Amino acid sequence: MFRLIGFLVMFTATAGGYVVFDYKMSARWSGREDAEGLTFTEYLSGLSGRLAGLGGSAAAAGLPARLGDMLPKPPEGWTVRPTEAADVEGFLPKSTRNADSRAVEAVTKVGQTDGGSGTEVAALTYERGDRKVVIKAIRYPNVIFTSFAAMQQRMELRMRTAEFRGTEFMTVRGLDVTEDLLPEGFRGRYFIADVGAQIHLRVLAPKRMTDADLVPFFQTLHVKALNAGVIDKVEGLGEVPVIVLASALEEAEREAYIADVAAREAEAAEAAARDAEQQQQAEAAGEPQARQTGGGLLGGLFGGGDEAAAPEEPAPGAKTSCSTGQDGVKRCRVESSD
Repeated sequence: MFRLIGFLVMFTATAGGYVVFDYKMSARWSGREDAEGLTFTEYLSGLSGRLAGLGGSAAAAGLPARLGDMLPKPPEGWTVRPTEAADVEGFLPKSTRNADSRAVEAVTKVGQTDGGSGTEVAALTYERGDRKVVIKAIRYPNVIFTSFAAMQQRMELRMRTAEFRGTEFMTVRGLDVTEDLLPEGFRGRYFIADVGAQIHLRVLAPKRMTDADLVPFFQTLHVKALNAGVIDKVEGLGEVPVIVLASALEEAEREAYIADVAAREAEAAEAAARDAEQQQQAEAAGEPQARQTGGGLLGGLFGGGDEAAAPEEPAPGAKTSCSTGQDGVKRCRVESSD
């Protein structure tokens, strides 16, 4: 009896300590240095979504849960090891004195493996002779995608796109991969992708590697597991065993492919616009609300956690605008009339 009581006391103290710590961290991720602006009810609603997300991933039989296990296996003839900061130096210009500072920062960040509190980072360097390919994945905390307090962070993650000149590169089992063409002088190719806006992929490869050379790296990317590891899952992502390489398509096929990718980008932009509209409504009402996932804490624990609240239509204050560039690529963004 005394052992049982001691165990219960220890468990309660440990669980309570975790909740206090996680509550503080959630406040930080919601953009507040203290927890005064984050109500405990809101926190519990976000916690239910996180528990539901973890349960959904664990229930996916046979899928890896660790981010590093979802990254590609080394192609034949290549070796793989954890990434070091120096691995990206060969992709930078020989002299960075007059180089584009944003591009230098983007390339340098691929070699950084410290993601900060609550963020999981996995980075691998593939080597063959003097060639290196660096692949990095970042998974942001679930609270950003379950708590209304983190609406701004969620919207920013959803709206991350190519920083320089994006062009469609490949679709891997439903996952669109964009090549962001680095400015003149850089010695590498830079690729980006994201899954549910929560897991972001970054790839660096030598300029001399062709599109076909890079296909084997993406063939074993575990897209299905990546999709299972996020809160906002995309139905069917990773299920279809098809890889589409844009440069291998005929002109008519490529035009259809570009239109298809643009439609998905517009859909993602509209989702971000809905988030912005919800944030505006909450701020106008002066009452922070939590993004409900399965009806509160008990709902997250005992079922219904994967069903998010139905989004509302964008208000006039937040709208999506799209434009087609000279390269034929349609790009969309969220605009606000405020």
